[in-house]
Parts: sequence; C-alpha cells; structure tokens
Amino acid sequence: MSKLRVLDGMDSYLPHVDGVINCMHNYCKYGCKKADVTAVAPRYRHYKDDQPYEIIRCRSVYFPVLAVQYGRATEDKKFYKKVMQKNYDIVHVHSPFNMAKFALKVAKKQNIPATATFHTNMRPIFRQAVKSKFLAERLVKILGKTYNRFDEVFVCSPLVEEQCRSFGYTGKISYLPYGTDFPRCENKEELRRQANERFGFKDDELVLIYVGRIEKLKKIDLILESLKILKDRGLKFRFFAIGKGSDMNKMAKLKKKLGFTDEEVTFMGFIARELFPLMYARGDLFVFPSLYDNFGLVKVEAAAFATAGVFTEGSCAGYGVTHGVNGYLAKDDKNDFAEVILSAVSDRAALKKAGENALRDLYVSWQECTDMYLERLEKIVEERKERLSAENPYAADNT
Repeated sequence: MSKLRVLDGMDSYLPHVDGVINCMHNYCKYGCKKADVTAVAPRYRHYKDDQPYEIIRCRSVYFPVLAVQYGRATEDKKFYKKVMQKNYDIVHVHSPFNMAKFALKVAKKQNIPATATFHTNMRPIFRQAVKSKFLAERLVKILGKTYNRFDEVFVCSPLVEEQCRSFGYTGKISYLPYGTDFPRCENKEELRRQANERFGFKDDELVLIYVGRIEKLKKIDLILESLKILKDRGLKFRFFAIGKGSDMNKMAKLKKKLGFTDEEVTFMGFIARELFPLMYARGDLFVFPSLYDNFGLVKVEAAAFATAGVFTEGSCAGYGVTHGVNGYLAKDDKNDFAEVILSAVSDRAALKKAGENALRDLYVSWQECTDMYLERLEKIVEERKERLSAENPYAADNT
C-alpha cells in the first residue's frame, strides 16, 4: 500500500506555540516518517520553515490581542491552487474556523474524507469576549454545525466528548491521546542536581512549578491565593510559573498585593526548551488547576519526569489522575487546593511514589500518539473507499 497522503491544517501555527499547535506539529513531524504529510497554515513575515514535512502557507492577518497570525485560507486563490496540485487521501484540521472551511472545500473537491480534532473549549473564551452568555452559546452552536460537516471528530477523553456534544456535534467520535516528545526520564537525580546548580536551588527547598500560558482562564490567581494561605501557615516554598500570556501584568500585581517576594514567586516567562527537563525534574510538585484546558500536554511532560501534579476535580486536565495514586485532585477552591498541596508535600515518600506512578500511568510519547492517529486515518479512508465501491465501483477511485 502506498503512503497515506494527509493534509493537516489549522488557523494559527509555528512560530507561535501553544498546546494545539504542539499537537499538530508533532503529528506532522512523526507522521511524515510513515505518511506523505502536508501542513497548511498561516504565513508569518520573515519566518522560514525548517521542518521535516512540507508546509504550505496562506495569507494571514495579525491579531494583536492574541499575538498570532490568523489564516485566511479561503481568501487565498494562489494558496488554494498550490494545495490542489496534489491529491490527498484525507484532510484533518485542528481548529474550527477559516481553515476548517478550507479543508472541507478541499475534501469536497477531491471526494475524500475530512476529520477534525476538538481541542479547545471555546465557550469560556466566547463568554469573556462578548460578555453575554446568550451570544456565547450562539457562537458555540455555530462551531457545532461546523464540526457536524466532518466525517469524524477526535477527542482525548470522554469528558471532552461530552463537551463536544454540548456544542451540538452529533457525529462519530474517536478517542486519541496527546503525548510529549520528552523521553521517559531515567536520570532524575542528576537533572535535579543540574537544576540546583543552574538556578541556585538548595537541595532541601520545596519547589512548585506551573507551565503554561499566564492567563486568568488557567486559574493562576487560584494558585497564588492558595500559596498565600500556605505562606501564612508557615510553609516555605519557591513557586515558578513558566510561560507568558495576556494576564502577566495582572498576575504580577496580584503577586505584589499578596505580599510575595521574588524569591517566593517567580514568573520565568519563556525558557529554552532544553531547560524544561531541569525544571520538571526539580519540581517537587506540579500545580495545574485549570478548568479551561481539555487536556494539558504539560501533565504528560511532568509525568515524563516522574513529577506528580495537583489538578482540579472533574477537570479535563485532571482526567486519568487518581487522587493519591498518580497525582492529586482538589476542589475548585483556594482553601482546598492549599490543603491538597500541603498534604502532598508533607509526605515526601508518598509524593515520590505518586510521581513514579504518574510516569507509569500518564506518560505517552508523540510517536505512539501519531501511530494511533495515522492508524485511525487509514481506517477512515479504507471505510470510505469500501462504501463508495459498494455504491459505485468507479466512485472510489480518487486518483
């Protein structure tokens, strides 16, 4: 059988980085070893692609609030013409906006299946943007109609399926996990030693870490308020938030208001990728209370280094975590979150064991994820060909 020809796309892309972009990039990076992968994405001025897979860029517009280029694929005739120079077996998108419409157009023209991954809960984003629950729900339902035009939608858990259904999607769903490109850590103590040396940590200092965008949607304020409770109760710690976001200034002001020193709470901003293993390994506990994230790739990254995390009960980000076994779960409440952190760090032997179990239970590599992704795409292509062949022997021939 010839290589599967896949067209993968989304509305924003590298050099911007977030969890969804990370997912598509890794699908393409690892997928191009076994399949013929073409990515379609928005154009960035002065940025040159240097990836092992083909990327075709479309016209785009800059959104200052999000600091990203947003693709205008459906308005770019040259882009469409270039994309259509190749025949594909299937198209897949990771966002339900302009690129989704473009992908559906390609699929219809080439008579091939179109699939999508439901990544993001846009409901709270819409509510924050339009300041109206009614209008936000109208927008959510519009997205649901878009998803209903696809042959199948991929989600990472039953909780995210429920969310997708609440948008109005009624079609077929498959579960596919998300992973990390970090290998399983086999030298944690050495990485901890390097982290102490690089960042000036004392070996017995309690280090808590958060990795992700600095936005209120991620509940950074809940983390800080929880840590204030612990500080007032005499717990000594150092907390590091790795990442940037639109609420950096607000969280910096909250830090000051709560009376934290720079030694106690540090907003590191972006750090080099090669420093992540040091921070994940040195972190005694990973904190991630987000209710917004449908997965949280950072959960798997932390697990790769046998570092357990605290998540919110019932959250999609906390899916797969069993309290006290491979991580910790707290109520969506600063007092309970503080209590869970305190309980976790008070028993270092149990905390270490929870980290080891997180590595055992939560870790999955992007290579494994991509293999599952391609296997599902191939199955969808074959099922469609069989169906078309049964209906009309000539309709299944896309070449």
